[in-house]
Amino acid sequence: TSCFLPLAFLPLPDLLPPPLPFSAFLSPPFSAFVDQVSSSRFGRFRGGTVRSMPPRKRQRSEHADTSSEGSVFSSPMDDDEGEETFPIAADGGEGVPCFHPALSSPDQQVASHTPNEWDSSHSKGADFEGGAEVEEARIHINSSITNDDPSVKDQQFPLLRDRFDCFEESDFSFREDLDRMLAFALGTHGRAGNNSLVRFLNSNVLQMILCCELTIGPTRYYKTLTSALSCGSARCATLVKVYVEPGLHMLESEVEIKEPTRLIIQSLAPCSVSEEKTIFSSLHGRPLLRLSCSDAKVHVSNIDFVFKNEGPSTTDLKQRCIWITEGKLLLQRCNITSDTGIGICVLRSGVIRVDECEIKNCGFVGIASAQGGVAEIVNKCKITGNRHFGILATDSGSCSMIQDSEFSGNGTYGIGVGAGGQLKAFNCDISNNQVGIISKGFGSHVSLRGCQINRNSRIGVGVREGAAAMVQSCQMQKNLYGACVSNFESIISLHKSDLSENLTHGLGASDGGTAEAFFCTMQANQVGVVSKGRGSTVLLNSCQSNKNLRIGVGIREAGKAKCVQCEMVRNQYGVCALNSGATVSLLKCVASHNERYGLSSSDGGFVQATDCVFENNLQLGIGAWHTESRVVLLRCIAKGNGRTGLASRVGSNVVATDSAFNSNQQFGVYVSGESSVITLKNCTANSNGLYGVGCSESGLAQAADTVLEKNQQAGVVSKDIGSAVALRNCIASSNGRIGVAAIVGGHVEAVGCVLKQNERVGIGAWHAGSKVTLLKSEASDNGATGISAIDGGVLRAVECKMIGNRRVGVVARDGNSVVSMHKCVSNQNGRIGAGARGQGSIEAVECCLSENAQSGIIAQDEGSKVALVQCSLDGNGSFGISVRSGGLAEMVGCMIRNNICAGAYACHLNSRVAMWWCNALNNGHASLNARDDGFVKLFGPSATGGNVIQHVPCEQESAAPLGCQ
Repeated sequence: TSCFLPLAFLPLPDLLPPPLPFSAFLSPPFSAFVDQVSSSRFGRFRGGTVRSMPPRKRQRSEHADTSSEGSVFSSPMDDDEGEETFPIAADGGEGVPCFHPALSSPDQQVASHTPNEWDSSHSKGADFEGGAEVEEARIHINSSITNDDPSVKDQQFPLLRDRFDCFEESDFSFREDLDRMLAFALGTHGRAGNNSLVRFLNSNVLQMILCCELTIGPTRYYKTLTSALSCGSARCATLVKVYVEPGLHMLESEVEIKEPTRLIIQSLAPCSVSEEKTIFSSLHGRPLLRLSCSDAKVHVSNIDFVFKNEGPSTTDLKQRCIWITEGKLLLQRCNITSDTGIGICVLRSGVIRVDECEIKNCGFVGIASAQGGVAEIVNKCKITGNRHFGILATDSGSCSMIQDSEFSGNGTYGIGVGAGGQLKAFNCDISNNQVGIISKGFGSHVSLRGCQINRNSRIGVGVREGAAAMVQSCQMQKNLYGACVSNFESIISLHKSDLSENLTHGLGASDGGTAEAFFCTMQANQVGVVSKGRGSTVLLNSCQSNKNLRIGVGIREAGKAKCVQCEMVRNQYGVCALNSGATVSLLKCVASHNERYGLSSSDGGFVQATDCVFENNLQLGIGAWHTESRVVLLRCIAKGNGRTGLASRVGSNVVATDSAFNSNQQFGVYVSGESSVITLKNCTANSNGLYGVGCSESGLAQAADTVLEKNQQAGVVSKDIGSAVALRNCIASSNGRIGVAAIVGGHVEAVGCVLKQNERVGIGAWHAGSKVTLLKSEASDNGATGISAIDGGVLRAVECKMIGNRRVGVVARDGNSVVSMHKCVSNQNGRIGAGARGQGSIEAVECCLSENAQSGIIAQDEGSKVALVQCSLDGNGSFGISVRSGGLAEMVGCMIRNNICAGAYACHLNSRVAMWWCNALNNGHASLNARDDGFVKLFGPSATGGNVIQHVPCEQESAAPLGCQ
C-alpha cells in the first residue's frame, strides 16, 4: 500500500518535468548527441516524454547541491525521509521497455512500430546505482548538448550563419526536458533498493501515466482524429501516439492542438506499399491540422493531407491546409495538397520541419512562413505545381531553411522571400518555374549553396527593392536571365557559381542594384554580365564571361562594373561600356579571341583598364566611339588582333600609359574622326601589319616616350586634312618603309624624337597640305632619306640631325614641296646632305651639310630652289653645292670649304648659283665651277677677291663625272 501512497498525497503532474525529446525532432547538430544517449545507461529516456501542467500550474524541479548519496538532483519528495520513493526501472540491468506495454495481437504489434528515429529509443538501460556514475553521465550529456561546434554547422550552411540565428533556435531539442527527467528519475528511485517491489510497481505506473497509444479507423473505437485526441487518456498523457488506418478520413472540423502535448500521428500503411494511402481530407474550408500551443510538439508521418474547398471561396488565398501559429510540427513522408490558398502556413513562434514530403498543386503557396514563423524543408522534399509560390518567407523574423529538396513547376516563383524574411537553401533543385528564387524588400535575405536553378522561364535568382542574396557553388542555367538584382541597396553576391546558357544574360544589375561575383562562370548567354541604369554596379573577381553570343560584360545607361582577374573570351564583344555615364574598371583581365572587339566604349561610356591583355580578337583589341566616350589604359597589352590594337573614332578619347600595342594585323593604334584623341605615354606600337600609329579624318594622336618599331609600313602616319600627330621623345625605328609620315593633308609634330634605321625614310610630308615640324630630333641611318617633303608637302626642322642615311639626308621633291631647316645638321649621308628637285625647295639657316659622300646640297631640275643663310658646306665628297638642269641656288654668308671637287658647281642651261658674302676656300681644283651654260654669280666681298663673276668656264673637265647624279 505504501508504494502508492505518494499518489494520494502529491499532485503527480506537478512533480513531473516537461517531456523528453524524441529523436525525429532533433536537428543535425544534435544527431551525435542522440547516438550517445541511445547507447548509454540513460538511453531508455530518449523516446519517452513526461507531461507538464499548463504554465500557470507548473512547478519546475529545483536543482539541489550534491547529496550525501552523490546524486546531483533531488526531487521534492526528498524532504520527506519517511516516504518510500518511486523506482523507474527494474534492477539488474534488464530494464523495462520505455512506455510500451506488452503487445499480444498482430494489430497491436504493427501499431507499435514507430518511426526509425523513435525505434532507436528502445535500447535497454543498466542500473542506476552509484550517484557518481549518474553525475558523470549527466555532465557528459549536458556537454554534448551545449557543444555548438561551428564545424558541424558549417558543413551544411557556412554562408551567413550570423544572419540566421533564428535557425539555431528552431532546433527540435529538449535539453531542459532531459535535465528535469534525470532529476525526477534520481529523486524517485534514490532510496529504493535494486530489488524493491516499490521500484517495479512505480515503473509500470509511470508508463501508464506518461504514454497513451490509440488507433483510429472506420472499424475502430475512435473513428476520427478529433475524437481520439479528446478522450480522457489522451488528455492526461504526456505522450500520445495515434495510429491511423489506411484509407480516406474526412474531417468534419479542423484538428487543433492547443494543449502542451507531445503527439505522434502515424499511418499504419506499410511504407513499401505505395498504393495503400492514408489520407486526411476536408470539404468545409477549414484547416485540416492546426497547432496553436507554444509548448506543443507534434510528429506526423506517412499521411497525406488533401484540402478541397468546393464552396464559393475557391479563390481565397488565405485558406490553409496545415496551420502552425505556435509550437513545433514535424512532417515526415507526407503529401500536402490544397486546391485553394496555402498548403502549410507557419506563423509567429511556430516552427515546422518538413522531411521527405511532397507539397503540390496548392492554389497559392506550397509552404508559407510569416510573422516570425520558421520552416525547415529537408531530405528530398518536392514542392511542385503550386499556383504562385513553392515556398514563401515573408515578414521580419520569418525564416526558411531548405536542404536536398526540389522546387519545380510552380506557377510564378519557386522560392519567394519578402518584407524582411530570410531563407537559406543547400543542395536544392529549383527549376521550371517562372522565377526560381526572388528576394524582395529591405531586410530580406537569401543564402544559397550547391543549388541547381535551371530552366526557369524568366529569372533564376532575382533580388530587388533593397533585398540581399548570397549564392555559393550554384548553377543558374537555361533561364531567360540567370541572376538579376535591381533597385538601390539591393545586392547579390555569388561565389563559384555557373551562370551559363541563359537566353538573355547570365548576371545582371539594374536600377541601382549591386551584384558581386567571385570565381564564377558566365558563358553561352546572349550577354554574360549586364549593369544597366544609374547606380547599378557589378563587381567581378576571378570570373569567366566567355563564349557568349554577343557581349561578355556589357555596361550601359550609367551602370558600373569593376572586374579583377577576369576573362572575357570568345564573345562577339569582350567588354562594352555603352551610353553616357556607363563605367567599366578592369584590373588584370583578359579579353581575347572575341569576334569583334575585346574592349569597346561608345556613346559616352568610360573604361579604365590596368594590367590587362586584349589579344587575338578578330577586329579590334580596344575601341572607343563617339563624343565623350573615354578609355584609360595603364600597363595594358593589345596584341595579335585582326585589325587594330587600339582605336579611337568619332570624337572619343583614349589615354594609354606604359602599354603595348604590338603584332596587330593592321594598326597598333588608330585614331580617326573629328575630336577623336589618343594619347600614348611610354608605350610601344611594334611589329604591326601596317602602321604603329595611324591618324586620319581629323583625328589627333599624341605620343610621349613611345617606341614604334618594326611595323611593316610605317611607325606613324597622319592622313587627311585636320589629322595631327604630336610626338615627344619617341623612337620610330626599323619600320618597313617610313618612320613617320604626314600624308594627304595630315600634320606631324615631333620633338626630341629619333627616326632611325627605317627601310626608306625617317620622316616625311607627302602631298599638298601635309606638314611636318621637327624640333631637336634625329633622322639617321635610314635606308634612303632622313627627312623629306614630296608632292607638295612641307617640312620644317629646327636643331635636327640627319646623319648616316643611305642616300640623302634631306629631300624636297615635286611642285610646292618645301623643306625649311634652322640650325640643323645633315652629315655623313651616303650621297647628298640635302637635295631639291622637280620644283622642290629647301631653305636652310645656320645649318651644316658636311662630309656627305657626294654633295652637301643640290638643286636639280627647273624650278627647284635652294636658299642657304649662314650655312657651312664642308668636306663633302664632290661639291659643297651643286646646281643642275635649270635649278637655282642662293647663298648668303655661307662657308664652303674642303670639298673634294669644287665649292660651288653650276651645270646646264639656266642653272644658277648666286652668292652673297660667301667664302669658298680650299675646295679641290676650283672653288667655283660653271659649265654647259650654267653660271655662278658672286656678290659682295669674298675669299676669291672678285665682286661679280659670270660665265666662267670650268677649268677642271675631270670634275664633271663627280657631279650629282
